[in-house]
Amino acid sequence: MPETEKSKEYNAESIKVLEGLQGVRKRFDVIELSRKIKKRGDVYILSKELKIKPRALYAVLEEQRVLSLFPKINKSKANILSRLKTNRELKIFSQENDVSALPVRKLAVLVKLWNNNIQINPLIILSNEEHEIILGTLLGDASIRQRDKNSCLRIAHSLKQRDYLTSIKNKFADFEIAEFSQRTRIINNRKVDMIHFSTKTHPIFNYYRKLFYKNSRKIVSEEILNQLNPRSLAFWVCDDGSYDNRQGYIILCTNAYNLEEHQLMKKFFNDKFGLDPTIGFRDKKYYYLRFKKEDSKKLINIIKPFIPESMKYKIGEKNG
Repeated sequence: MPETEKSKEYNAESIKVLEGLQGVRKRFDVIELSRKIKKRGDVYILSKELKIKPRALYAVLEEQRVLSLFPKINKSKANILSRLKTNRELKIFSQENDVSALPVRKLAVLVKLWNNNIQINPLIILSNEEHEIILGTLLGDASIRQRDKNSCLRIAHSLKQRDYLTSIKNKFADFEIAEFSQRTRIINNRKVDMIHFSTKTHPIFNYYRKLFYKNSRKIVSEEILNQLNPRSLAFWVCDDGSYDNRQGYIILCTNAYNLEEHQLMKKFFNDKFGLDPTIGFRDKKYYYLRFKKEDSKKLINIIKPFIPESMKYKIGEKNG
């Protein structure tokens, strides 16, 4: 096969590249290869080691993932079903569609429709709890990063909140954690040890990217606030909340949002929970919400059942 310009660029040291899925299947034990992939970047490293194009290696590993669940379907269908990025949705999809009986073209249409629909309604595959946690953490410290067509969920906290972050990471294990690591950042001229995780990209996170971002800036809107409940509010407090032990009140450090958004949040707390936070202003540029002592007690009663044990200090209690 003639060597293309693209393959010359890839194999700078004249590495001979295997072309296509069939070449990978014939040359290697795909099951054994899949065991070597533990984190983001491993596919690229292994592909260089084995002299395989990363895209071909990734495709055959995804095909094997599908075949491990549906061993009797042919490989052309496995390739199409691999566009469903998690085993969870493969199982849900197969409950709604007979993947063995469907013609290949019809299956491709349904898979494409599925990936479009979950970007409109994430609850097709997410539990209510997962959805509520994402909403709460995105109002706080989490972010959604868009990479090419799809997006990923990314959350970072200080090292002392490792247990909290790990508990969230475990809840989203089905979406495969691409990265879980510790780094040191400089914040306000001091070193802070941070720990963060990122999921792999998935179409479902496009819903949250569209919901929370406008012109690449994270926002607060009525559409977001109307979806909040006590659990999502609890995770928001875990991220942005600060409890004053001396005076017994909670502050939400919502510094990223503007005055109009704080007015919207104030109205939300008043209308939905009967709370009346004060909008504060500091350093001539940051707004925040402060709940007076009695309102803080009410807020704590609302969110306490959903506060993780490791974050009880956010509501003035000792961690479990």
